[in-house]
Amino acid sequence: MSRPRSQPWYSGAHRALEPDVGPVDEHVICECGHCDREQSYRLPWPVIGGDIAYCEYHVARYREHNPEIWERVRRLDGVDDPGIYATVGNRFLTLNEIPKEIAVDGEKMRRVALGVDGWALFDSAEPDDDGLVHFVTVDRDLEPRECVEIDRSSAGDFVSWFREHEGVHDLDPDARKALYGGESDAE
Repeated sequence: MSRPRSQPWYSGAHRALEPDVGPVDEHVICECGHCDREQSYRLPWPVIGGDIAYCEYHVARYREHNPEIWERVRRLDGVDDPGIYATVGNRFLTLNEIPKEIAVDGEKMRRVALGVDGWALFDSAEPDDDGLVHFVTVDRDLEPRECVEIDRSSAGDFVSWFREHEGVHDLDPDARKALYGGESDAE
């Protein structure tokens, strides 16, 4: 098969960005895994094309992680500005925003992960005398959301469970090292 003048096999390869973006009228769940909030805005999927509808918090994460695509979307004619749908609230957008250590009810806690819900997961820096490790999720105001006590021997299993069932955007490098072995990439 011959093509005149070496044209790309896909004629739309160099077209301007024209995704199906904009506010979502349907009341369905955000398309980010493990998120149970309603969709608010549809944006182009940065990896393979197409588009995906996110809740307001995940629209804000999208803006943080895809600034070039975000600016291209904002310049599209006839499309509502996605910025009004990018609501962070009291949630964290990136792991770097989360302090490495905090105190909850006087107990020293260390950062473990940023959950898909935007809350930060922390664990006890030192287990209790009875061998229990406290895990707590906190919001951007460092207010506790949920807390659980786990036997020290099951702490790694809990983090694995949390990743699978609650969803994690990012693991702290030290937590990754503890779960998978090897050297930490931090600092």
